[in-house]
Amino acid sequence: MGSGKKEKVQYSKRIRYLRRLILTSVAAACLIPICICVILAVRYDRLNSKYEQAKADLEWYRERFGNEKDILASQDQGQESSEGSTASTASEGESMDVDYATVDVSGAQNPEDIEGTRYVYLTFDDGPSIYTDEILDILAEYDVKATFFVCGKPDAKYTDSYKRIVDEGHTLGMHSYSHKYSDIYSSVDAFSEDLKKLKHFLFDTTDVLPKYYRFPGGSSNKVTKVDIHELMDVLDTEGVTYFDWNVSAGDDRAGATKDTIYNNIVGNIPKFKHCIVLMHDAADKKSTVEALPEVIEAIKAMDDTVIVPITDDTLPVQHINNN
Repeated sequence: MGSGKKEKVQYSKRIRYLRRLILTSVAAACLIPICICVILAVRYDRLNSKYEQAKADLEWYRERFGNEKDILASQDQGQESSEGSTASTASEGESMDVDYATVDVSGAQNPEDIEGTRYVYLTFDDGPSIYTDEILDILAEYDVKATFFVCGKPDAKYTDSYKRIVDEGHTLGMHSYSHKYSDIYSSVDAFSEDLKKLKHFLFDTTDVLPKYYRFPGGSSNKVTKVDIHELMDVLDTEGVTYFDWNVSAGDDRAGATKDTIYNNIVGNIPKFKHCIVLMHDAADKKSTVEALPEVIEAIKAMDDTVIVPITDDTLPVQHINNN
């Protein structure tokens, strides 16, 4: 083959190579933006779903507790009115300062009184929320079971959360259907109707008939217009046991942070042999989720201490006994 033909062959190969290179570059230039657009569209859809769920959560809380400014204003007024006084005040929430050393707390004996294992029960009120799945993911990562005192949220987007709580071995408890204090505590009948509504709703949703309850505000709340013992009688009639708490994360208080939540829980657990820890599963409780992994790690590092869900064998921590 002559040198001229070789040059033509080589030239032809270079041309074909350049053509493939150009076509590949053009294809990449078209595909890369398309892939980026698809990824951004998926992320947008996820963020939009979270936004809609957060907005629904916020509307749910506003409907029951009012506007955020009004809540903060009432808290400020409460703090001002309590200056110089040691009396605790209660609002429509669980932020009462309970002196656990003076209340009658069944099953929450001091460690010096009992030998053996310390039991810690992590409990979450107010859910489900936009953070329920994240909380469940953390609990699964550490192989920990907890107790969720939930409210009634019939929106379909929460259905999977209720089911996941049950399917992953956590305890499903009740925290009232509406969480609206003015309705729940207006009369015995209103309380009973709210309880039955939530009980039936959870059974229809999860096929589990819940039998544990946490009063909104706790049994020692000052909001109820009827004698709390009458409401306890309703629970007894329904075969339901109520649980308060003896360790509070304080995550329902203004200014709560990851560090304060951690310190409130980890610093108080050593005081008791049976520790029922109050936390919240709500759209405005991101700090609780952030603190949870370190809280679990610290508890697991304690000697003779286990984290378990509430069961029929759990000694109930109760601020006010029905005696």
